[in-house]
Amino acid sequence: MEFLRRRLGLIIRVLVSVLLIAWLIRKINWSKFWEIVRNADMYWLLAAFICFVPVMFVTAWRWRMLLHVHGVRMRFWRIFELNMIGQFFSAFLLGTTGGDVVKIFYVVRAVPDRKAAVGFTVVADRVIGMIALLLLGAVLALPNLALLTSRHDTKVYTAVFYLFVLGGIVAAIGASIGPALLTHPNIRALVKRLPMAHRGTSIYAAYEKTARAFWINFVALVGSLPSHICIIVMGWCILQALNLHPPLLVFGAIMAIVNMLIALPISLAGLGVREVLYVIFLGLVGIDPDHAAAFSLTYFTLNLGWSLVGGPFYFLYRHETHAPAPDVTQVDPVFSQQ
Repeated sequence: MEFLRRRLGLIIRVLVSVLLIAWLIRKINWSKFWEIVRNADMYWLLAAFICFVPVMFVTAWRWRMLLHVHGVRMRFWRIFELNMIGQFFSAFLLGTTGGDVVKIFYVVRAVPDRKAAVGFTVVADRVIGMIALLLLGAVLALPNLALLTSRHDTKVYTAVFYLFVLGGIVAAIGASIGPALLTHPNIRALVKRLPMAHRGTSIYAAYEKTARAFWINFVALVGSLPSHICIIVMGWCILQALNLHPPLLVFGAIMAIVNMLIALPISLAGLGVREVLYVIFLGLVGIDPDHAAAFSLTYFTLNLGWSLVGGPFYFLYRHETHAPAPDVTQVDPVFSQQ
């Protein structure tokens, strides 16, 4: 029983993926599917693969800015290397968050004097990238709401997406004004009473310093948009390879919605959920299930290819310890003030 209790979440995610894949197996004409894949234009697929290059550089640049907030000035190539290692492990662990865990391990090992701070930057980087995706998807979906809500199931999924947009905006505003709120004596006293609050002093300090760097966070947010646009262009190139031509803005909105929904921890790395969602949403623009499944699995395969590109970075990685400048603000004032 203890074994099942600890792994209940994983068992449920695997079960959801298996059930959805079973649904796809019955839904898809697999002989037609393989014919579609075999006839794909290799030049467009190569273009799609290349479109992911800027994504890795933008995410490394964004993470570097967040590290600078804490006085950690690692070489760009070293940060890019750690980013590629995280990308590599995302292919074998439970989704992209598994890659983030590996990035935290390596960056904490590289900067042992600021473990909480540098580990927190990985989380902040993920959150900023996700909020940028939500905002881009919301803008692209807004003029196409009539189409995206023309069916009951897509209406539900689109509504869930916009709930996440609203939640992301509220969370971003709350995180930004958090340090100012913590200066109020009553709120500060309340935070101190939270369970194990004092053990998380360094995490609170990392959060506060990151939140106070408002303009850096804003630049990181805006700078994240090109990476998401490149991912949409990557998907567009795959569509061209499969001789599919839906409206670009509608397709961009669909990609943003699907990429957000598969981030929910309800399946095994989005497997099955991604394919079903693309079958449903691409059906709105006249794409049959066979072509939609071919698109989804090709997109997944190219992402997997980029994960494998990270393999040499992992095997050739040489550990370096970085000593950042002393930081007198390392202790959170919430706990240092009496």
